[in-house]
Amino acid sequence: MGTTTTAKPRADWSLAPRGPVSATAQGTLALAALATVGDVTALDPIWGGAVTAAGLLGTVVVGAHRNTTPSGIVYRMACWIGGGGWLTWTLATTPWTLNTFAALGIGALTAGILAPLGSATPRTNRAGKALVLRQSARIGAEWEARLLRVCRIRATVTDVITWPTGTGYDVLVDLPGGGITRKQLESFAEALATDARLPEGCGVEICGGVHRGAVVLRVSTVNRLAQTITYPADYSPASVLEPICWGEHTNADPAGALVREESVLIAGKRGSGKTTLLQDISVALGRCTDNLVWHLDLNGGGLTQPWIDVWLDGRVQRCPIDWAAPNLREGKRMITAGIAIAKHRKASYRRLKRAHNTNLLPVSPDLPQITIIVDEGAQAVKDRELEALLSELQNIGRNEAVNLIISALRPTSDLVPVNMRKQTGVRIQMHGPDEEELGHMFGWKSGVSMDQLAGKGTGFVSLDGATPRPFRAYNVLPAQIEQAALVIATTRPNLDPASADAAGESYASRYQRMAAAFADLDADDTTEEATTYPYALDHPPTSPPVPAAPARRLTVLNGGADSWADPFTLARTTTPPPAGSAADWPDPRTRLRPADQLAPAPTNAGAPVPARPAAPTPGWPLPEILRRALHAFADANDDRMHSATLADALGITPTELAALLRPLGVTTLPRAFIRNGREARGYAREDLTAAAQRIHRGEITVPGEIAKWPAA
Repeated sequence: MGTTTTAKPRADWSLAPRGPVSATAQGTLALAALATVGDVTALDPIWGGAVTAAGLLGTVVVGAHRNTTPSGIVYRMACWIGGGGWLTWTLATTPWTLNTFAALGIGALTAGILAPLGSATPRTNRAGKALVLRQSARIGAEWEARLLRVCRIRATVTDVITWPTGTGYDVLVDLPGGGITRKQLESFAEALATDARLPEGCGVEICGGVHRGAVVLRVSTVNRLAQTITYPADYSPASVLEPICWGEHTNADPAGALVREESVLIAGKRGSGKTTLLQDISVALGRCTDNLVWHLDLNGGGLTQPWIDVWLDGRVQRCPIDWAAPNLREGKRMITAGIAIAKHRKASYRRLKRAHNTNLLPVSPDLPQITIIVDEGAQAVKDRELEALLSELQNIGRNEAVNLIISALRPTSDLVPVNMRKQTGVRIQMHGPDEEELGHMFGWKSGVSMDQLAGKGTGFVSLDGATPRPFRAYNVLPAQIEQAALVIATTRPNLDPASADAAGESYASRYQRMAAAFADLDADDTTEEATTYPYALDHPPTSPPVPAAPARRLTVLNGGADSWADPFTLARTTTPPPAGSAADWPDPRTRLRPADQLAPAPTNAGAPVPARPAAPTPGWPLPEILRRALHAFADANDDRMHSATLADALGITPTELAALLRPLGVTTLPRAFIRNGREARGYAREDLTAAAQRIHRGEITVPGEIAKWPAA
C-alpha cells in the first residue's frame, strides 16, 4: 500500500498585499518612508505635485486598458490625490507635528474602508448592457423585452452595433435553450418592426449569427431604399470568379452575388425596375475579363440597343455584347449554340480540369464564361421549343461556364417553369403591390413584406435559400451605359476557338444578323441569307473616334446599291480600270474621309458618296496580284484577312499567295487573330497598301513572273 505524504506549506515572506488591511498598511508605511527621505534630502515640494499628476494619469490609462469599472478608477484617483497632497504638504512644512501623522492615519483609514470600491474586476457584459454607452444598453434592454412580448422568446442581447452610415443598427441575440430556432424568429420580422414603430420602408432582417443559437437583427431606422443610388463610375477589369454587385442593402452593404455557378431569376411587374437591374448586371459582368455577355431580349431588343449603338456608329472595333438576339428565331440559334458549347466543353477541356485538379471548368480570359441574360423570359417560355432549350442549358451549363440570368413578370409556374425556378440559386423579387409574389418566390414563411421596400428599383434578394434581404438597385442611365460600353468593348475577351467551332455558323455569322436587326435595315437587307453586312466579323475595321454619332446610311460605290457602314466605310469599284497606264490602279488609301471633312451630303439618299480621288502622280503599274488583293479587302470591308480567306478570294492556294506577295515585301502578320470565330495567321491591308505606294513611287521593282501573273 502506498504512502501519501503532504508537503508542508512554506511561509510567504513576499510583500504582496493579502487583503484591504495589509494593502492599506503597506501603502501608508511606503508614503511615510517617501516623505522622510524627501525631508532628509530637502526635496522641493513641487515633486510631490508631479508624482501626484503622474499617478492620476497612469490610473486612467491602466484602468482603460484593463477595462476597470468606473468606481475602481475613481477610488484609485482619490487615493493618489489624498496621498500626493499629504506628501506635498509634509515636504513644504517642517518640523512635522502630531497633526501631520493624524492626517496620514485618517487618510489611510478612509482608504481601507473604501477599498472594495477599488476592486480590479473588469467590467462584464450583462444581459442587455453589452455596451458602455447608456443608449446602447437601453436599446438592448428594449429588444429583450420586445422579443419576449412579441415572440414569447426570452432571448439575451449580447451586443448592439450601430451602422457606420447612421441608418440603423445590428442587435446580436443569443436564443434560449429548449429548441427555439432561427426560423421561428423569422416569421415575426414584420411584427417586430411594427412593435418597434420603425419608419415606413424600414424593417427588421433576421440573419444568422456566429453559431446556430445566435441571430443578428438588422434594424433599419432610415428609409435609405427611398434614395437614388447612381451606379459607381468604375469600369475597371473584374472577374466572374468574384461576386458581382448591382446595388446596396439598407446598411450600405453591397448587394450582389457570385454567378460563376448559380443562375439568377428576377421577377417583377412592369415598371418595377427589372430592366435597369439587368443593365446593372450587364455592366458588372461586362467588366469581367473572363466573361462574355449574351442578350436574349424578345421585347424588341430594348435591353441591348444602348450597348450596341456605339458599335453600329463605328466608335468601337468590337461589339460590347458578344451576341444579342432580339427575336424568337435568333434566340433559338443562341441557346442551341450555348448547349453545343456546354456539351463540347465537357469533353474538350478534360485535360485542363486535370491540370488544375478541379471538377469545375477553370475560366479565364482565354476560356471565358458565357452568361446569357434573358429579358422578358415569360415570352421565351411561351414557345415550348425555346423553353425546353433554356431548361436543358440550365441543367447542363453550370460546370461548363454557360450560365443563365432570367427575368419574368411573375415567379409563378405559368411564366417560369417550376424546375427552372427550383434550379435557381439567386432569386430576386422586385417591388410590387401583391404580397403573394414573395411567397411564390421565397416561400410562404420568409418573414418579409413589401412594406420594407420603397417602390421602383427596390427588391428582395435571396442567396441559396437564405433569408431575403431588401436592396436598392443602382440607377444607370443611357449615357453611363455608353461610357461603360466604350470601355468594355476594349477589355472583354473573345470566345475560345474550340467553343466557337462548337457553336458553328450561327455564332460565326451572328454580327451580320445583329447589324440587320439593330440598325433598322430595309426589309430586303434583313434576310438570313444576307452576307455583306459591314460588321460580319469579330473585329470591325479600326476607325478614329467620332465626335458625334453620324448617320449610318452611306452609299458604297458598287453600282448604286445601298449598304450600311460607318463614315469610314471602304469605297469599292466593281470593274477595275484597264491596265497599262501609269495611274491605272485605284488609290490604295481607300477609306473615305471622316464625315465632318466630306462635302455636304446630297438630298438624294441614293446618290453615291464620292470616293477619295487617286493620286495623280504617275508611277509604275500595280501588279495584278496586289490589285486583286486590295479589291478583296475592300469587298470584305476589313483591315485583316486570314491567309486562306484571301487566297480563296483570289482563286489560289495560301502557298501560292505567299510566294507572290513575299517579293513585294508583304508577309503575314506575326501573330494570329480571330475572324468569324476562327483564329489563324493572315495579312493586313495596311501592308498591301504600303507596298502599292512603294511600287507606285518606283521604290520596288516588280519581278517579271509576278508582273505577268496570272498569265504566268
